[in-house]
Amino acid sequence: MPQFEEVHNVAANFWDYVFLSASDVYLLLFYFFPLILFISTIYINRTFEYTKLIRLGSYKKWIFTKLKQLFKIDILFIFILLGAILLTSINTPFSTEWSDVGRINVSGNEILYYLRLYFSTPIIALIFQIGLFLLTTITFQLLLCIIYAGVKKSSILHLLNGLLYLYGSISFKVFPPSMKLIILPNYLSLFHGVASFDSIIMPFLIMLAALLILIFITNHVDRNHVSMKSYLVRNLPLIAYGLLCLMGILFTIRKFANGNLSIWDGFIVTFMGTTNEIYNLISFAFYIVVFLGAVYLVQLRIQTYLSEMSYYTMVRYRSINKWFLSWFPRILKTIMIILLALFAGTNTIAFLNGYPITVQDNLFEIVYHFMINGFLQLIFYVLFVMIISFATKDVLKSFISLLVLTIFMFPSFRIDNLIPIGLNSMGYVLEGASVVLISVKLSIYISVETLVLFYLYNKKDYIL
Repeated sequence: MPQFEEVHNVAANFWDYVFLSASDVYLLLFYFFPLILFISTIYINRTFEYTKLIRLGSYKKWIFTKLKQLFKIDILFIFILLGAILLTSINTPFSTEWSDVGRINVSGNEILYYLRLYFSTPIIALIFQIGLFLLTTITFQLLLCIIYAGVKKSSILHLLNGLLYLYGSISFKVFPPSMKLIILPNYLSLFHGVASFDSIIMPFLIMLAALLILIFITNHVDRNHVSMKSYLVRNLPLIAYGLLCLMGILFTIRKFANGNLSIWDGFIVTFMGTTNEIYNLISFAFYIVVFLGAVYLVQLRIQTYLSEMSYYTMVRYRSINKWFLSWFPRILKTIMIILLALFAGTNTIAFLNGYPITVQDNLFEIVYHFMINGFLQLIFYVLFVMIISFATKDVLKSFISLLVLTIFMFPSFRIDNLIPIGLNSMGYVLEGASVVLISVKLSIYISVETLVLFYLYNKKDYIL
């Protein structure tokens, strides 16, 4: 730094030393962060006692108790680092503002230059740096606690420390910048995170998501493994559906990542579907997976409700109509959750892949068509499935009938959209179709389906 001051005729201050040290990737990856994890491992192993576990009552409480104690250790290390920096810069002027060093955009001065661009004062930058480092550290410490609660072997934790050390080295030296999501320095150093994601908040959001997942695992760490296995088996269709949707979204978003599309263009392309003018086999297949897959998930719940229907049910609710209205709102809630998850997940993936956020002229039509018309379209599918199920007493036939109807999604079979299949395809937004008119058409069909369904419910000769 003294040499830099002399060459460029500028004066450094205390903050230049703070951020150069706190952002040094070698110091963080090869010494400071591994040392904290190593000491955390020793602490977890030496302080584990079954008497304390019995007193706390569960592994979940033990993990969170250890996490609070480890957080105090992290704070101590932060103070040690800041104290060491203070000692090495004892003769450096102190100021509440950035020095002129950060104004110089030359090779080797990227840390101070970028931080000055993103943060108005160095104190704010320091708070964010400490916050990001603590968030990352406590996330990995929670991982250590969860693993130890499961295996109770310190050797496994030391092996994990070694793997993390190796991973940090590889992610720093081997992985290209395009793989920013899995590069460890982006979550230890504020400078590296901001420079890689071109955003202050993204490193925090990603690490916070990882922390929340680990907290969710911690809340279920005391469950019986047999019950957890049965839980996974019971929710296997939901897991498979989520993975298929994720694969399809990632495929489409990455395919057009370098096409100068906005985040909303990427969203439209992902859920393009088919229209009278637009047809693509991949878009058609993905529409089937996403929306008919959602209907299949809903149908599993409907099947449960139908299997529970009996004369005792009728005595309790007095009529089939009241019984239907008692659980159908939960189906509507499920549909809305699926749509919101798809909407938020797709836009988040697009944003992480570099799609710029813009405010388009047809933004209202995009959001309205996906959420409102998507909601109405799924209700149409669900009611159709229910009508066939009640009429044929066979749930499988109802879903097969819905699959057969998808033939009307092909351009040559649409018959001017007389059959309301695939009307929530985002391709209609590209064609400039009236999204409100589509809502009216779907609402009319839903009304007809509702009348038919209630007719079936109220048939006097209906056999339970």
